Formats: sequence, structure tokens, C-alpha cells
Amino acid sequence: MTEEPLLSVRDLKKHYPIRKGLLNRQVGAARAVDGISFDIAPGETLGLVGESGCGKSTAATSIVRLEEPTGGEVIFNGGGRSGATRNADGTHPNDVTRFDDRELKAFRRDAQMIFQDPSSSFDPRMSVGGAVAEMLQIHGMSDRHRRRAIVEDLLERVGLSPEDYDRYPHEFSGGQKQRIALARALVLNPELIVADEPVSALDVSIQAEILDLIADLQSEFDLSLLFISHDMSVIREICDRVAVMYLGEIVEIGPTDRVFADPQHPYTEALLSAIPTPDPRSTAEGIELTGTVPSPTNPPSGCRFHTRCHRVIQPDDVDLDQSSWRGLLNLRDALAADSVDVDQIRENFRTGTDTGATPDAVKGQIRREFDLEETISSDEIESLLDAALDEALGDDLDAAAATLSERVTTPCEERVPQRTSHEPGHESACHLHERDRSAPPNPADD
Repeated sequence: MTEEPLLSVRDLKKHYPIRKGLLNRQVGAARAVDGISFDIAPGETLGLVGESGCGKSTAATSIVRLEEPTGGEVIFNGGGRSGATRNADGTHPNDVTRFDDRELKAFRRDAQMIFQDPSSSFDPRMSVGGAVAEMLQIHGMSDRHRRRAIVEDLLERVGLSPEDYDRYPHEFSGGQKQRIALARALVLNPELIVADEPVSALDVSIQAEILDLIADLQSEFDLSLLFISHDMSVIREICDRVAVMYLGEIVEIGPTDRVFADPQHPYTEALLSAIPTPDPRSTAEGIELTGTVPSPTNPPSGCRFHTRCHRVIQPDDVDLDQSSWRGLLNLRDALAADSVDVDQIRENFRTGTDTGATPDAVKGQIRREFDLEETISSDEIESLLDAALDEALGDDLDAAAATLSERVTTPCEERVPQRTSHEPGHESACHLHERDRSAPPNPADD
């Protein structure tokens, strides 16, 4: 990207306070968006992708100020990359997060949003034409005949009829409602559209029609688009670049074709492996993520993906099968979280057809649950595992977790990975690409 961006997001954060007690004091925060940065060039489509709960929609609503960001900058149409024009206090005059009501209303002429559920975004008591024309009235167009003419023209452009102006939302299908939502987003002739999962609630055949319509309208109106989705196949269809988001952070960003052809972050690999393959002869298997799904209220230290990563790094003096290493980390974390129910395992043996809940049988069942059925190739770690399981059978899960932690540790949990550039515009944040994994911990982690 060589031209100045239309939208420049810098270290955007949105934290929701957690309050408890009679005095309603803040005791923590849910870090829904925790320091994301990206640019969108004029006419470009950037896809923001990730699983449910990663913070995509919160990022969208924070960018357009439907929710107030906790921190960071959202610079619109103002030289975000060079930062050449700054106020005396260092703030940017085009920073959306600092706009007053008048400036925010002007910004909303140029930046519109499309929501996931078109049904909930329309007033059922207002005709669809009135809902679209209302935007023009709010922004100063008093001539109702002119408003109607503009809306009827837009309805026709999105594949509906001008006669649909006086109909009500309940008279339209989901795909038709999303076409109306597109017309409403375009009625003020914006420069940027933020589309939050605009096709996820639609049938597959209707999805294709809406995606084609969005592409046509983008070309016709010279729009920039922030397209949010959890579906990698949709992102591949419509986006020029893609930013992969996990637990409030962007872990990989780059041109769509390069990210799909050569993903550099394990989480991106897992998302791509989940795309259905239409060829019934294909034997490719998706990547199954095991381990603990973290919470934005208490994100893990270091790389936030390390609790589920299928390529989590081993210490320099350990060389185990990767699935065994993942299983050991999962068992260690489960013991530390007091979530290994030894009594229940014993009870299952008593009520089953097995010979009985002998110590070896219980330990074997725990090993199976964590994919540790085979003997660990390292005698030292196999011995530690056996000792930890003995402690677990003695109902001392904390001691068992401590025993495993003597050797079962990963650099991925010790420090936040640095951003690595793989080629121009393609970056990821993963310890696998760092030359010096023994670098000191980040001060921000303390």
C-alpha cells in the first residue's frame, strides 16, 4: 500500500470494566479489543476474520464510534501513515475517537455500517423507503420528493423495485432486507462501509448474490470496505487483504492470496483448514485445536494462542512428538485449574464393565483423555508424568501441576511475540519466526 490510507487504525482498544461489590468497584476488564492496528486504502477491501468472540464486531462498532473506544486512534481521511499533520498536543485533527458531536455527524456521512441481522436493524413500523430516506433527512435534505427519487433509484441499483419503497420490512426475505441495508448504507454516498458479518445469516446461494452485489457497488461507488467475517471462504472471495484476529489482537495481516497460500501463524492455519473441501476424494484433515479456550477477562501471558496452539514451541532441550507435547501442556493446565476429576474417573470404572478402578487403570484413562496413550519418548518427562499422575490420584492436583511444570513449559507463554515481516505487507506475530526466542520478557507483561 503506497498511497495514504483512507482509514488508519492505531493501537485501538476497547475494554469493558468488570465491577463487583457493594461499592461497584472495578476489579478487572474484559479486553475485547486490545491494541489492533491496520490501514485501509481508498477503494480497498480489508477482511477482519476470526472465530466468534475474538473482538471483530467490537472493533467495528468502536471504529465508527457506536461504542466509545478505551484507547488508540482512528484517523479518517487524514494522512494516518505519515502523521504529518498533528496538533500541538500530539493528537491528530482527524482522529474519530476525539470528534465532538458535530464532527461525528459529519464523519457518519462518509462512514456507514451494515449489520449482521438486517431484520433487527429496521423499524417494523416504518416503510423500507422511509427507513432509507431518513438518513437524508437527518443530514439536511428537506425535499421529500427528492429524497424519494434518490431512494427509489438506489433500491433499483441493489436489485429491488422502486415500488418497494412503501412496503414494510416483514414483507421481504432475509436476502432482500440485506439489499435494503446496502441501499441505506449507500444513500449518503459514503467513502467507507464497515460490513459486520453481512452474509452470515443468509443461505449460501443468497450469500453469493449479496457478495457479487457488494463487489459491483464497491466498484461503481469507489468504496473502501472493512469486511468482517468468521468465514474464510467468504474473505477469499471479496477481500484484497486480510487481518486475522484472535482474542482481541491481530496475529497475521497480509494480501489475501499470500495469506491463503502461505499462512504464517498457526491460528491462520487452523482457520484455513476448517474451510470445507467440495472434493469428496480429498483426504485432507482439518486441524483440531485442543487445550483451554482463554477468556478476554483473563488472557494468557505471552502469545495468547499458546493454550490451544498445535505448533506450540518446546524448550531447546526437549524434542517430543508435537501431539504429545500439546497433551502434556493441556494436562498441566487442567491440573492447575483443578479440572481433572479423578473421583469421577474412578466412579466410571466402578459402574462400567472394566476390571476395576486400579491406579494404573485410572492413570491410563487420564492419559487417554489428554492424548498421552503412548509412552513419552523422553524418559525424564515420562517419569515426571508418572509422578504427577500419582499425585493426582492422591487428590493433590496442585502438586501434580507443579511436578509437570518442572519441565513442561514453553517459550510461547513467557513473552509476547514480536511482529515479523515475511514480505512487503505480510506480517505475523508468532515465536516460530523469531530468530532469538530467548529475548527477555516484554516490560508490558509485568
